[in-house]
Amino acid sequence: MRGEVVVLVLTAACGGAAGLPALPPVAAIPVAPLPLARPPGPALTPAPAPETPTTGDCPDDMVLSSAVCIDRYEAPNVKGELPYALQTAYDGEDWCAARGKRLCTEDEWVRACGGPHGRPFPYGASYKGAACNDDHPWLLVSWKRISRWPLDAAMDEAARLFQADMSGARAACVSEEGAFDMTGNVAEWVRRSGPSPRPGFDHVLKGCFWAGCFKESQPSCRFTNGVHPGTFRTYEAGFRCCKPRATALPSRP
Repeated sequence: MRGEVVVLVLTAACGGAAGLPALPPVAAIPVAPLPLARPPGPALTPAPAPETPTTGDCPDDMVLSSAVCIDRYEAPNVKGELPYALQTAYDGEDWCAARGKRLCTEDEWVRACGGPHGRPFPYGASYKGAACNDDHPWLLVSWKRISRWPLDAAMDEAARLFQADMSGARAACVSEEGAFDMTGNVAEWVRRSGPSPRPGFDHVLKGCFWAGCFKESQPSCRFTNGVHPGTFRTYEAGFRCCKPRATALPSRP
């Protein structure tokens, strides 16, 4: 299944917050599935994507955040496209590596979300309802069906639960440096910055998702869901990529 793209079709609810673009009646959900478990030996990497033009320290589809470049949008990092969902951390690692990038670290992601002033929310100092796509109702999940991935039962369940906006649809949901949808929409896999509590837990989920956060009322840059291994495949999880800036920061005297 590696390298293939499965397209789920979802009948999406029209409307949304006032003044925001409505999703079309039928929206394609791109999901790039990988095996449930990491195979032994070297990982197989998809064919590299074409290089993105670079006009400064970062490619044009990324923004500069301190020492790293970070994707403007959640993968596939295209404005107006729906973000990938139903992803594991290792799906993200492979997808980013094929494009000369990598998953962000937890610290890099928090810095990009909060910006140079360390804001608690990407858009400012206080929570704003409907600024980001984090205000949809939580729907009861059939984990039994999700666990049957890549069978149709799992795909159908993921499509039923999917409530993500197209990337960049909410103009207010942007960081100081231009990264969109850092909170809400899909949760994002990142590399854990601190020590792993046990083998296989080298990644965490950041940004909450379209129905908010687990056990926290306001989706913020600091919220972390670190209770799942990187192989955990969940309906609301996606990712975005990072890479070092083209020119190194000057060293401090």
